[in-house]
Amino acid sequence: MRTLLLRIYHLFLFLSLYVVIGYANSRDSIFVEKYEKTIYFNSDSIFINYANKGFIPVVDDLYEYYEDVFWNLPDDCRSSELDKMERIAKAANNSELEAEAVFMRAVCLPDGDEMQFSHKVKKLEEIADKSAKNGNISLRLRAMESIFDLYWNSEKYARAFSQIHSIDKVLQNVGDDKYPGKGVLNFRIGEAYYFFQDYDKAIPYLRKAMKPSRYYFDRSNLEARNMLGTYYNQRGQVDSAEYYFRSAFSNHDRVKFKSKYDAVSLSNLGHSFIQKKDYDEGISYFRAGLNHMLLERDYKSASDVTVGLAQCYLEKDNLKKAKHMIDSSLIYIEQSGNVNAYQELYPLMCEYYVRSGDRQLAKAYLDSTMAVNNKYLEKYNSKYIIKAEQELFEAETIAKDEELRYQEEKYTYRLLYGLIILVFISLGLVVFIILYNKNKKAYRALVQKNQDWAGTTNPGFSSTSKSASCEENTNEPDTEDLDLMKQVYDLVNNEKVYKDLDLTLDSLSRQINVNRNYLSKAINKTTGKNFNTYINEHRIKEAIKIMSNPKSDLISIDAIALEVGFGNRISFYQSFKKITGLTPSDFRNNKSNVLSN
Repeated sequence: MRTLLLRIYHLFLFLSLYVVIGYANSRDSIFVEKYEKTIYFNSDSIFINYANKGFIPVVDDLYEYYEDVFWNLPDDCRSSELDKMERIAKAANNSELEAEAVFMRAVCLPDGDEMQFSHKVKKLEEIADKSAKNGNISLRLRAMESIFDLYWNSEKYARAFSQIHSIDKVLQNVGDDKYPGKGVLNFRIGEAYYFFQDYDKAIPYLRKAMKPSRYYFDRSNLEARNMLGTYYNQRGQVDSAEYYFRSAFSNHDRVKFKSKYDAVSLSNLGHSFIQKKDYDEGISYFRAGLNHMLLERDYKSASDVTVGLAQCYLEKDNLKKAKHMIDSSLIYIEQSGNVNAYQELYPLMCEYYVRSGDRQLAKAYLDSTMAVNNKYLEKYNSKYIIKAEQELFEAETIAKDEELRYQEEKYTYRLLYGLIILVFISLGLVVFIILYNKNKKAYRALVQKNQDWAGTTNPGFSSTSKSASCEENTNEPDTEDLDLMKQVYDLVNNEKVYKDLDLTLDSLSRQINVNRNYLSKAINKTTGKNFNTYINEHRIKEAIKIMSNPKSDLISIDAIALEVGFGNRISFYQSFKKITGLTPSDFRNNKSNVLSN
């Protein structure tokens, strides 16, 4: 039942999203010139799936859409696509898809002049920071990679390598399952160091990228293997180079453009055969790769392959075919913009014209070779890496200094606060001691007063008591009342009948053989107190006398309560507090050890 309801909910959400974007075309198309074909796409479905499932489950569809469609659209169409993405995100109440739209708008910002460039970098940095706070690691790394692309494509290499350091710090704490593009980033970092011939740093990153691909868009495994093979070819380690090229060709990764990378691997094997001086075998591998590259209109790779073929034909002294390959390479370089291929092509052209006997052109292309090599060395100079590392070191030093200064200020503030708190505590302690001593004196004075009171002998019908009674009651005790009180006084002070736990007004009246009402009236008129108060006062006096004796410290308060006639601890505490203003414990702690006489 629960599964059925969940399916109904998803169906309802799906339909509601389509209602929201109902005016959008459910099926669009675009003619992509580089593919020479029309591509049909349905971005609505991709965005809806993103909203329902998240980034990782739709990453292949999303990246293919970006690569084949989005970046080939005119600017106004791109904006419309992002408007659609935002509408779907709002309808689904999905903040992740909404953040995706914000990110893509930032990537689409112009960067033609320095002001636009800085603004674009700032926007991407804000997205990276916000994504870090929201725990969106994928969007954070994608924003950081976009910043790297900006620096790299604008040849701000020092900043690009600084960005690499920032990316690498984040990447080290990210698992393969948390970010689908981890292999791509490892390859790109390795590739950057490779271009600058810092192979000690490049190789470890390229090896990290050599993992079986889990995603259709991720070609980093194939790219890393081909680049490592090229590295070992340059070092003359042909067997190692062939291993990497063949492992790339026979790799079972199901990725986009797999056939293109197979063609690259075959062509790279052709370079290995040049190293072995097996030019016929090299030509066969180059030809196999070139045919597929031309079918795929991959002129960049084709420009490199035709250079290899030209070299093979020159070594075989077939100048006609060598010239044909040189001319083809020049065309492919112009079509693809692969100007780095001139490094390999110009030396071949120089050699070709030497063998052809055209010394003037040979000298011209020798000069061109030196110029292009110098330009390449200037462009990919290790000074940029050193500068980036220096800037990173300076930034880390500044950060450490700021942290140290912050810690020092924090310590100073803590010390200051500690001293202030200590002063307040000291003042509070002084006040407490003063109040404590004052309170102690007050307690002791009260104890002394109660000890003095307990030491007095009150017959219960003195003139003082009588006058006090008269103030409260105009009826003065008569002779009968006084006679009765003499008997009560004798029983209380001499026989200490108050110690009897069962003593009541009735039991005392029976002892005296008088009516309880007469007895109650006599006590009330002569003392101004009722029976219970009168008896409890005598009990408390007795308790004070006992507790004033130093030897009584060994006797528990409960035992004293029973001794003086209280049947339970509670009534003893209540009476003691009411009569003396102190608890038995306070009295004991503040007592004078000698009862006043």
